Amino acid sequence: MLSTVSFVSNDYLEENLSPAPAGDSLAYLPDYVRALLDPDVFPNAPSRVELVQTHISYVFLTDDRAYKTKKPVDFGFIKQIDLETRHQFCLREVELNRRLAPNVYRAVVPIVMREHGVYAIGDSDSASDSEIVEWAVDMVRLPDDRTLAAMIDADLVPVNLVQLLVAEIIEFHDSATVVTNNPTFAGAAATREWWRREYSEASSFVGDTWPAADHLKLIAYISSILDSESVLFDQRLSRKCVVEGHGDLHAVHVYQIDGEIVIVDCIEFNEQFHFRYLDVGYEIGFLAMDLEARGRPDLSDEFVGRYVSSVGDETLSVLQPLHRAFRAFVRGKVESIGSKAEEVSAEQRSELAESARGYFSLASNIIERVSQPIVVILAGVSGSGKSTVGAALAARIGAAYVSSDVVRKQLIGLTPRMHVPADQISHVYGDEMSARTYEVMRQRTVEHLSLKRPVVLDATHSRRREREAALEVARLAKVPALIVELRVPEESARMRINHRETDSLTTSDATFAIYPEQVATFEKIDDSEGANLVLDASGKLNAVVDNIVSSLPQVR
Repeated sequence: MLSTVSFVSNDYLEENLSPAPAGDSLAYLPDYVRALLDPDVFPNAPSRVELVQTHISYVFLTDDRAYKTKKPVDFGFIKQIDLETRHQFCLREVELNRRLAPNVYRAVVPIVMREHGVYAIGDSDSASDSEIVEWAVDMVRLPDDRTLAAMIDADLVPVNLVQLLVAEIIEFHDSATVVTNNPTFAGAAATREWWRREYSEASSFVGDTWPAADHLKLIAYISSILDSESVLFDQRLSRKCVVEGHGDLHAVHVYQIDGEIVIVDCIEFNEQFHFRYLDVGYEIGFLAMDLEARGRPDLSDEFVGRYVSSVGDETLSVLQPLHRAFRAFVRGKVESIGSKAEEVSAEQRSELAESARGYFSLASNIIERVSQPIVVILAGVSGSGKSTVGAALAARIGAAYVSSDVVRKQLIGLTPRMHVPADQISHVYGDEMSARTYEVMRQRTVEHLSLKRPVVLDATHSRRREREAALEVARLAKVPALIVELRVPEESARMRINHRETDSLTTSDATFAIYPEQVATFEKIDDSEGANLVLDASGKLNAVVDNIVSSLPQVR
């Protein structure tokens, strides 16, 4: 028999979890688990078996397969004490995870005990001497080094991974079941109740793993935004922004294999709000937070910037600081609980406590970036990166993201990623339609400013009068404004524009044919227009966003 046993922290984030027993002894394990440490029990007789545990599962890793069984536990948020419930959860796990990993989740198979205590897996015959003692999810074993987490650790993240990942998640969200418009289940009231429950479970850690200063910042911000944006939570529900998503989207669950994105291990065991049923912004906020916690804020900005700019969701970015802070807070709570568990070694408890402090600190850092009302006017020719930069900036500072590409298409009845038919280009991008687009953008800016939100305007803004009209909106609202012109070398612009022809995420119809004219007719920005910034946007996205954010100290 060749086998190993290990225990890993549970990745599910939403509730109080209890560590499994630790140590070298296998005596605490159920009989069937000890039996499954023998490779001969498995189909195809693998060369070895490794047992990995979470708080709610046993996972048996063989050469090319993984079998997961569910522990008979009741943590409140998950109740799977009886065998039939565990069977149903296994079936749900396969069904739900096939949405994003159709070739990974093979089947649900029985674990049977025969006469004389002999165990077998995957044998569902009806022999009278067999008893089903457990059910397992039969999966293809994926290579450990192809998770996004492993690639980050090795500094080997492929340059196209984020783009592929965003495309996969957008397609997933577009096809996901939309949650019924019931605010008590998934609106403002539900969010308040979720926060009340979560906070009550974490309040005992204040002054310990949750530093008092971080605690005060977070609860003040959450109280404020739950009041100020109460209507928005219900609006996003009614606008079909709350879906049956994944629920546990972080870097350990994301793989890139043979150029394809595979996402595993969604939440199947709870039907409440903020588990699998969630605002799409809460879903992407988890991975954004996780990427930053892993030391890759550049990937976080690119991920959110590409997602927000592609879906045309104007208010997703308004709640993004809250959603990321919520996710960091929950991680801090879970790690704090683990740090108090007597079953865990003193060294592990110390590590968990330090990790908890880090997550609570990250939650505070996230909300400190939120800006007071301001109008950021992005300008620049096609290919300068305005959309991704603007969306990433808006998500960082909690601003509404108003895009000319999106508004223009909405005015003619197209969705953001639909392209204008060739025979309509001259009309849709003519002076009259462009003027109408800018007018609607300014109207929306007025609405957002009236709700005390910062606003990022993403458009070419090549004419001084267009910029002056946006500045006038800010002046009338008595808020600051900043013009930001993004520039890139011509060859970089050419490559970016040409890439759009095969980019499913783009909302732009611009081709390189219009680039020379845009450059020639762009009216230079000067200091007489007011506060302005000219940036080279050919480098890293997050560095560009950092530069813009650092120019907003007067409104922080």
